[in-house]
Amino acid sequence: MKTRVESTSNSLSAKLVRYGQEKFTGRLDLKVSTAQQWSFYLSYGRLVWASGSVHPTRRWRRQIIYHCPELNPNRIALKKIEPGSCWDYHLMVLLARKRMINPQQTVVVIQGTVAEILFDILQSLTLVSPEQTLIQPSNGSVSSNTIETRVKKPDNFLLNAQLGVRPSMQGILPQTWMLEVEPIINQVQKVWQQWSEMGLEDVSPDLAPVLLQKSALQEQTSVATYKNLVSLINGKRTLRDIAALLKRDLLLLTRSLHPYIKKQLIELVEVPDLIAPNFVDLPAKAGISTQKAQTQKAQKKSDQALIACIDDHPQTCKIMKDVIQSAGYRFLGIQDSIKALPLLLKHKPDLIFLDLVMPIVNGYEMCAQIRRVSMFANTPVIILTAKDGIVDRVRARIVGATDFLSKPINNQKVVATVRKYHTTSPTKTDPVEKGKSR
Repeated sequence: MKTRVESTSNSLSAKLVRYGQEKFTGRLDLKVSTAQQWSFYLSYGRLVWASGSVHPTRRWRRQIIYHCPELNPNRIALKKIEPGSCWDYHLMVLLARKRMINPQQTVVVIQGTVAEILFDILQSLTLVSPEQTLIQPSNGSVSSNTIETRVKKPDNFLLNAQLGVRPSMQGILPQTWMLEVEPIINQVQKVWQQWSEMGLEDVSPDLAPVLLQKSALQEQTSVATYKNLVSLINGKRTLRDIAALLKRDLLLLTRSLHPYIKKQLIELVEVPDLIAPNFVDLPAKAGISTQKAQTQKAQKKSDQALIACIDDHPQTCKIMKDVIQSAGYRFLGIQDSIKALPLLLKHKPDLIFLDLVMPIVNGYEMCAQIRRVSMFANTPVIILTAKDGIVDRVRARIVGATDFLSKPINNQKVVATVRKYHTTSPTKTDPVEKGKSR
């Protein structure tokens, strides 16, 4: 006898396959009773793209790094995007048009993206309790471009169709680059079955492993294995990220870590998504190596805003460097407060992050020194601090601090702060306004 999960999974698969057979064109919105939502885009019954899940930026970067190693995701961005478009698919269209990726690479990126989302859906359906059901509402007010999927019995998912909706207003890729619905579903179902048979049903590949007991782990593993684990497992990379980095099968990687997870030597934790690409402009066509292109590239780099961080902790500087550079800015890390002012005068940063507690010269004194230099009179100075008291804030304001950012470092807040106080990010001047003063 089939379980409810298998029945639900088969019900969903049958509906998706039916849309493929009926040559549907538009968007299918799937909602599970866990409040998670996904979307599938079809063109004449073939899968164009899929979106949703918790880490859209991580997923897109993974696929690009794995299948298009010649591209640097940090240097890929958008000039603009229309409302309702999927930025990740929009980028794929632009990259393909500029011939920065070939048809084979495009197809495997689409396959990888759709496969990850289908896997997450199957896992979500598995984790839904039998009591949780969703019943399609019927209020009689269905728009002309909406198809209601009515179910004869309660299901733990809803599937609504929007006719004619595309993932990008710029158009879609050729029909031959799209996927047949049934084969990709069958492929993912086999992967999910293997995952379940390994006892990993409740292990999400979007969780990040963290080392809990390094000494105990070192005793139970070889020197080489321990060294690899310490270098890869830092609490910032998900299981999928690590598998892509190592170019290793996700199931095999997770199975190898599972014994340590069960022994509580490794813990799986939730991590936030990475910052989405900046909406500025795509790089020049790959392969061009003229003097003019090199000059433009050098000019573009020099136009990037420079963000400085003065903090005596190397780890803090490293985290800030990763966050700032991933967001498309240049970074200047200063760990010695004595050398801070000369380095600031030399490099002239556009914004300064400043640690409050440092030896020799503390953050208050450093901020006062910075403000005494006319060049930095209006430069934003953001205090990094684990303290958040009224006295600290008042004292920092007195010496000229612009704002505060609490520790530990939060990636999203760092970038939001930079963009708040450096509104022309990530370049110092807008191309249209290049002739005007800042």
